[in-house]
Amino acid sequence: MRLFIALLFPQNTVEELASCRDALHNEALSGSFVPMDNLHLTMEFLGECSSKECSLIKEAMDSLSFESFSIKMDRLGFFSRPDGDIWWVGVEKNKALENLHSQLSQELGKRGFKLEKKRFKPHITLARRVITNTKDGRIDCIRTDIDSVSLMLSERGNGRMIYTELYRVRALNK
Repeated sequence: MRLFIALLFPQNTVEELASCRDALHNEALSGSFVPMDNLHLTMEFLGECSSKECSLIKEAMDSLSFESFSIKMDRLGFFSRPDGDIWWVGVEKNKALENLHSQLSQELGKRGFKLEKKRFKPHITLARRVITNTKDGRIDCIRTDIDSVSLMLSERGNGRMIYTELYRVRALNK
């Protein structure tokens, strides 16, 4: 199973993110644009995992202790790639989000998962392999509440990636 842990958004937030994606699509010469139902914020990518590892991931998630909080998505940006850029919506620095990520990483580490050492840069990917002359990074601010963390299965089907929620842990105050 190819797994990752993510923050999922309420429908109104997904629609706002899709609007940003659509505006980029209208400016782009080419690219692969994320389907609306796949828009999320990755907390940890775990890759191929066994059933036993899946159980350990759920155990780590059950150990999380967090209150619901709000995040603000405030900019459009991209990671340069030779075959086209990866465009994303960036999340404003947020202590509660950083604490949740740190707690999750620690709990997974205790259970033997080797995680990427890269600094956590919270973002929502809108499109990959984008060729465009646009380099404008402005969007209207999007605010949303975070009250759960989800374990996601990633599979290829019907010519695209399909993400399925396998498990969810809610904030203490939810």
